[in-house]
Amino acid sequence: MLRSFLFAILWILCLTSFCQSPKLAKSPSDAEGLLSKTKALYDNPFLSGLISFSCSVDFDFAQHLKSNFGENARTDSPIAQLLKPIRYQIFVDHSGATVSAQPKLPDFSQLPLAAQLEESNRNLIQTGLSNWVPYAFGEVLPIGPTNYQFEKAATGYKLTMDGQGITGKLVLDQDLHLVRGIIDTSQHIEITTKFISASNGLVLAASSTDTDHYGVARFTYTYQAVDGFQVPQRVWLTSEQDKMKLNYTLTDCKTQHGVVVRVAPPT
Repeated sequence: MLRSFLFAILWILCLTSFCQSPKLAKSPSDAEGLLSKTKALYDNPFLSGLISFSCSVDFDFAQHLKSNFGENARTDSPIAQLLKPIRYQIFVDHSGATVSAQPKLPDFSQLPLAAQLEESNRNLIQTGLSNWVPYAFGEVLPIGPTNYQFEKAATGYKLTMDGQGITGKLVLDQDLHLVRGIIDTSQHIEITTKFISASNGLVLAASSTDTDHYGVARFTYTYQAVDGFQVPQRVWLTSEQDKMKLNYTLTDCKTQHGVVVRVAPPT
């Protein structure tokens, strides 16, 4: 189960190398203008003063068993009894998410399989937020020095990107909402996305990632306002390859944030 989600982390790592500069639209200035207009639509809290946030994780292990193995799943087994009481805290910044047990993990020495299951669930919880981070940091759209190009299409725009060891094609609709994309590095990766409007711009409501090695993983998000920032409240993950589902809720969230001062270049 855990292996099916590892590609999400790989995808996040490869997205950070999407650093682009204009190639052409009608002219370089047109490309820059269109990219600026596109970026202005999206809520990127890590570019707007959010430094990090931490939350308690409300994860119902008994319900997780029933969702994946049916209503008759054993929730009173020794493994289930050991895992059910575990509570988690998650820390998220622009580099990704980290999940820790609170106050600490129980003794698994008598049940090593429980340790494996706990680590798998903890990593899945982490993956749910790590998948969200590149969108919240604006890394999916071009941010620095490689080549990019907008092309007008019947349904919107095609945005192609070409960098060292990586190429990509993104499809945007008429309103410049990212709809889907293809990324080629050492493997072929396909993404689909759905954005919804929130108080500070478009936020990621759903996404999927499909690779030729690991299959499809799907992510869904709802949001909460914390200190003026939109951060996830509920997260759903599904692995189509393993037919596994996991969902959790973030509560008691606290942020670290600062003030962003934008300085215009000298004339």
